[in-house]
Amino acid sequence: MARRLTNRDARGIDRRRFLMGAGGAALALPMLRAFAPRSAFGGGDLVAPKRIVIVHHFHGRMTGGAAAGNAVADNWSPSGSTGPLPATGDISPLLASIGDVRDRIVTIDGVDDLVRHMTGDADGHRPANLTALTCVPPATQYTPGGASFDYEAGLLLRASSSQRASIVFPASASDPSRYTTYPFYGANGTPGYAVSPSPLEALVEVFGPPMPAEPPPTKTLRDRLSGRRASILDAVAGEYTSLSKKVGAEDRAQLEQHAEFIRTLETHLGGSLNADCMRPMESAIPAFDMGSNSNGLLDATITPWQIENLVMCLACDVTRVASLHFFQTDNHSTFPSAFDGASPIPPEQLHTMIHESDNPDSTTAQVIRQGFGEIGMLYTRLIQRLAEVTDVDGNPLLDNTLVIWLSELGYGSHFNFNIPIVMAGLPSAFAEGQGRHVVLPKRHSMGDLFTKALDMVGVPDHTFGYQGTIGDTGVSQGAIAAWAGYGGTTGEAFVNANRPLHAGDFEI
Repeated sequence: MARRLTNRDARGIDRRRFLMGAGGAALALPMLRAFAPRSAFGGGDLVAPKRIVIVHHFHGRMTGGAAAGNAVADNWSPSGSTGPLPATGDISPLLASIGDVRDRIVTIDGVDDLVRHMTGDADGHRPANLTALTCVPPATQYTPGGASFDYEAGLLLRASSSQRASIVFPASASDPSRYTTYPFYGANGTPGYAVSPSPLEALVEVFGPPMPAEPPPTKTLRDRLSGRRASILDAVAGEYTSLSKKVGAEDRAQLEQHAEFIRTLETHLGGSLNADCMRPMESAIPAFDMGSNSNGLLDATITPWQIENLVMCLACDVTRVASLHFFQTDNHSTFPSAFDGASPIPPEQLHTMIHESDNPDSTTAQVIRQGFGEIGMLYTRLIQRLAEVTDVDGNPLLDNTLVIWLSELGYGSHFNFNIPIVMAGLPSAFAEGQGRHVVLPKRHSMGDLFTKALDMVGVPDHTFGYQGTIGDTGVSQGAIAAWAGYGGTTGEAFVNANRPLHAGDFEI
């Protein structure tokens, strides 16, 4: 009677025996999957994990927002209707600097932070920061009611409980005493986990101190065999390719399948699931004085290194959810790289200028619009870098990563509708393709957006955020509608006590 090969038998063929025999036996015999190391038993293609990146800037669309009837002045929206993004030229005045990645993005109109209206808080920024990413009513006037989306998504996507759920990377290399993690929050509304605003310090926090420079140890027999590993398997794969030209279609298909299996084994045996995982080099980060960067004067030079930390953090599977946070609310960057010469945005004045830019044709709005291009430039760098790194499945890291760029406000004048949303990456999740602008046929909440995002990364049937109506906290209709901003009676009719916080799924 023939004896069935068991997992135990397979484990008895150790890695060394397999490697020593691979060159001579692989062509003579079919590649039995039972010969694979225990981690590869069962074979099949490597599957890359899904990841999420949140890019956040303050003040929403920054210019525009003056309501006239139901019309809203806007420099952000690429179009008033769903359709392809412009093939050439500027996507829109505020998104002019991301044209190089237009074929990888989808811009979305029609998403509102409805939970903000449950607070009754007249402050323009605080309730928006407490609710935009948590999508639940605040616990108190100054504390969030729960964790933000990045943290909750990280719990769902991480490989195990030992992996950090999410990491926030401050985008501006400024004095850490000036940095605050809102609107990012961890478990039970605690401050989110953020690394240092200094890329050099953040690198060490994430990847640990560099290994000391020591003479390489004398190679053992095992080291030498490991060194031969790739060349042996490459040689076998090459002979398969040569032989396939001399056999029939059925045998050729079988040989191609074996060759692909050998390549999968090579990846497993190589000791690293992702060849592009690499600890960034401290010596490559330019020296700078963090105290002199209080208004972002050096961001265009320094922030790309924080982006590199974030990308490698994903590539090395340190975490599967990360955020790039352009954080300085009142004292934001003066965006010097966006201008020829000195920036016309005075230090500490951006917030004030945004309140003077409801008219997008004003001189102030034009200056802000040009300065905003620096954020767009850095966002473009993030997308391009994710596309350059190869994931464990052989595809670009960007193909397995959903990038969501958003803000806590719709407009800098404290309106909470029309939150600016740009999605990128994970092209398989966009049924209609990318390089498009989408105007949602009915308005949706931030909770709907994040529920959709979870579905896109393979976590279906999971609704994010508060499930009731705006009026559940007992706030008066006057307070509910105070910051509606939709214009005329339409806004008050939409933002009312009976409005559900979730309008359901939507197509993008």
